[in-house]
Amino acid sequence: MAKVPTMALTVGVGTVMDAKEVLILISGVKKAYALRCATEEGVNHMYTVSAFQQHPRTIFIVDDDATLELKVRTVKYFKGLMDVHNKLVEDPQDPTAPPSAKRLKSSSDEETTGIK
Repeated sequence: MAKVPTMALTVGVGTVMDAKEVLILISGVKKAYALRCATEEGVNHMYTVSAFQQHPRTIFIVDDDATLELKVRTVKYFKGLMDVHNKLVEDPQDPTAPPSAKRLKSSSDEETTGIK
């Protein structure tokens, strides 16, 4: 009983919507339906995370299992964006690419290259 917190902090959607940037991490097959509702359907009260469709700088970081409920074209679209980002960041011919930029990686990179 001594380890039970006596205080808590509640952050509502309005507070998070006021943030400059929002990072949402979704992992696992049990959250796949929530990810689908958050990205492929309109904003609704049943899935509060869908409100972040209206935030100008929201980043969703998801694993492959979390994408199982998404349409194939949705997954292809976002993986395509990741590929474009990586090309812009890593292109040695591009003088505007920042040297400190890090490459985004998908789980398929690990399968093909062994890189974690």
